[in-house]
Amino acid sequence: MELARRDHPGLRALKAQELAASAAVDEAIASLYPEIGLQAKYGLSGGNFPLIWNWSAALQSTMQLFTGHRQTWRIREAVALLREARSRVTAREQQIYQDLQNALNQLDSATQRLPLTELLVKQAQESLDLVSERYRLGAASAVEVTDAQVALTGARAEKVQAKFDYQAALAQIKHAVGEE
Repeated sequence: MELARRDHPGLRALKAQELAASAAVDEAIASLYPEIGLQAKYGLSGGNFPLIWNWSAALQSTMQLFTGHRQTWRIREAVALLREARSRVTAREQQIYQDLQNALNQLDSATQRLPLTELLVKQAQESLDLVSERYRLGAASAVEVTDAQVALTGARAEKVQAKFDYQAALAQIKHAVGEE
């Protein structure tokens, strides 16, 4: 789960959106403070030469006294968007956790099935050998030999399926973690 939190591209994108929403809350709160600006002007004026230089400088501060609660509502909207972004991150983490748990359960099941399928193949092979020998001696029919061959083929197919399930579970784990 730690790898998924760090590497999963979908989760990283949602966390980036959460960071952006948090920055929007900070910006909305910062808009409550007054604006301070520095202004300087200069100019030449007069009708005759030499012209008279005029310099002026001013420090200006502006603050809106009443905005109809627009800024307060802007903060509330930004907070709501942040909550929504956090809930999307949480929902995605829960989905990844569930996917990871399912894949781990499938891996555990496939890991336990592998030795069982090995044993089934071994038993089916021994049964085929036994029936083949009985057939050679005339104590078994061709149908029994065919049944033993079918059982061996089925056991081998089950072994291949168990190996496939094992590899598929590994792939699901990698996908849930965010690996390629």
